[in-house]
Order: sequence, then structure tokens, then C-alpha cells
Amino acid sequence: MLGKRKAVLVAATGVVSMVAVGFAQFSSGDGRTAPANDNVRRFVLILAGAADHSESTKFDLEVAAQTEALTADCMKSHGFRYTPKNPLSAVDPADASDFASLDYAHEHGFGISVFPHFLPATADKAYVKSLSGSALKAYVDSLSGCVDGAQRATEKEYGVREANSQWSQVDQKVQHDARYQSALQAWRNCASAVGRPAESRLSLIESLRKKYLPVIAEVQSGKPDVPQDQLAALAAKNPGWQSFHQAEVDAATATFPCSQATDRVYVSVFLEYVNKTR
Repeated sequence: MLGKRKAVLVAATGVVSMVAVGFAQFSSGDGRTAPANDNVRRFVLILAGAADHSESTKFDLEVAAQTEALTADCMKSHGFRYTPKNPLSAVDPADASDFASLDYAHEHGFGISVFPHFLPATADKAYVKSLSGSALKAYVDSLSGCVDGAQRATEKEYGVREANSQWSQVDQKVQHDARYQSALQAWRNCASAVGRPAESRLSLIESLRKKYLPVIAEVQSGKPDVPQDQLAALAAKNPGWQSFHQAEVDAATATFPCSQATDRVYVSVFLEYVNKTR
């Protein structure tokens, strides 16, 4: 399976922990505008691996920017200042998983042991610090409500749920298609030949991820809230993490040709099915 359900959530700093969506008006009969329907199509293709990496990054950055803009509008309506964060404070294009890039495989493997790097979002720190008592409480309450509303509306505007649903339906057809089943068996044969036996790339990734959990737990040393940059520095010096990262890179690069062949079949069959439903 190439596609993977993707939660388009934008990490926020400060009082609220997650942001992802905004406020908009929808006029079509199904609750979506024509641009929203176009976004459903865009995201379905991204989930299927039928769009290039730059399009996936562009989509994520658009969602982040729209969310922040709408959150700022909402906060303004409540009488508070809120500076929209740079989308790069929530999206890291450099480290986002890219299964189509051999360079990515050589550097990051499958992306399991990657530490994302985001721009700091500090524009409103002094302003929030200046608030106290009832004003701070009102700010926190307003921000929470604005974020929740933003999540719902941008998700709708960008067709996140609908795209996941459509991808899932088409993916099930691809999974049972004889052409993809044959390609998947070819992947198994290829992976076994390079010393990485597994049922699929996904199962290989999941098995590696299970091994990674105790490794990163050791790096964290019981401190789960260690900032990413500090965690990355600690990991770079940790023999267990170094060993895992190299094993991940080795597995990703060894199976890269296997995966490329299987992915081409998946995308071809997926597009055939999805285009029949248009």
C-alpha cells in the first residue's frame, strides 16, 4: 500500500497544543465550493502518492497558512492580537517523508528517526505575557475556541476528511486488484533478495518503528517534553540511536528499487479506479 491516511494538523506553540483549520462559507449543495472539491482531488492524489513531493509540501503549507490567518481573524473579533505564525513553524518540508527520493532514503531512511525542525513562533510572547488575570483567561478561552473552529473549517475547505474517505475506498479496490497483488509479491521477492524480508514496505516500517520506541525512550531519559533540537543533539550522541538510524537507512535504501516498482503499479491502478469515479 502506497497511500497513508494523513492528519493535517498544525503544531502550535504557547497556550494551545494543536491547530489545523479555519472559518469559511460554503455554498454548494454538498457543503463544499468548487475550490474545496478541487482540494479533495489534490489531497486524494497526495495520499495515493500520485502527486510529487513538492505538491504535498505545498498543500501542507497552504493548510497551515489558512489556519493561522483564520485564527488571527477570529482572535481579532474577540478583541485580541494574534500574529499568524509562519507556516514553516508547523511544517518542515526538508524532513517530510518522501518515499520517491533516493536521496531522502540515504539521509533519513523511511523518516522514522527524523527530528523535524520548525521556525520558532514567538511573535506574541511579549503580548501574552503582558496579559494577566481575567484578560489572560479570556485570551486563553478565545484562542481555544478559535483554534477549534479553525480546525473544522479548514479541514472542510481543504477536503481532508472527504479525501481520506475517497482514498480509503479506492485503496481497497487497488489492494484487491490482481495487478497490484502481483506487484506486491514482486516487492516481497525483491525485499527478500536484498535481505529485508517483509510483507510490504508498510509492515517493514512498522517493525522498525516498534524497535525505535525503546531507543527514543532511552534518548529522552524519562523527559518526554525535551525540545526537538535538543532531542536531536542527544540522539546524535547516543550509540543506540545511531545504530537504529543506520539500520533504518540501510533498509530504506536496500528496498528502494523494490518499492519504486511497486509504487508505479499502485499509482497506475489507483488512477485508473479514481478516474472511473469522476
